[in-house]
Amino acid sequence: MSRRIRFVLAALALVVIVALCWFMLLSPIRSDIAATNASIEAERTRLSAAQAKLAQAESTRQEGMKNQGRLLELAKMVPDSEEIPSLLLQIEDLADQSGIDFISVSPGTPTQASDFQILPLELGFTGSYFDVSDFVYRAEQMAAGPGRLLAIKTLELLLGQEETAETASGASAGPRLTVNMTLYAFVMASSPGTAPAAGGAATTPATSPSGTTPTTSPSGL
Repeated sequence: MSRRIRFVLAALALVVIVALCWFMLLSPIRSDIAATNASIEAERTRLSAAQAKLAQAESTRQEGMKNQGRLLELAKMVPDSEEIPSLLLQIEDLADQSGIDFISVSPGTPTQASDFQILPLELGFTGSYFDVSDFVYRAEQMAAGPGRLLAIKTLELLLGQEETAETASGASAGPRLTVNMTLYAFVMASSPGTAPAAGGAATTPATSPSGTTPTTSPSGL
């Protein structure tokens, strides 16, 4: 056998060996690599979907916390019961901040209106025009506290017989006014058309900011 034939046979044997290595070793490895890459891409896709769901759940949780805070504020603005003692304390705080002097506070009989009840309050107090104006503003803004939602229904001003009031600096604040006011508070009703809950007799606090004794509620609340 000539030398050239031996080289050809050796080359053919090398080609066969390379082909066998390719088909028996490298090709399965490449298939495994491709399958692994496909699995990695699938896991990345699932991970992205899971992260998107997690972000949505976190957004929903934060929105739920905000809504819970809003519901708590709404429950303070329009509670599901009359809570007259708490309401009267809030109104007395407004009176102290405004500088008016209460004569009487009389809760009335709640009336049904759609999905809520209206609780009227008859107020009688004295103060200067600026004191009264400040009280009205604070009453209408009390819900932003947050506190009870209040609305001024009627307001009657009478010129008092007392001397002209003075501010802290000694300047004239105008004559003292006697004020009769109907103030509306609101109560969330359990269902439309429900009758107001019957309760025992309740009176206004024993002492008003002016030191006088307020009147008893005509409705027996």
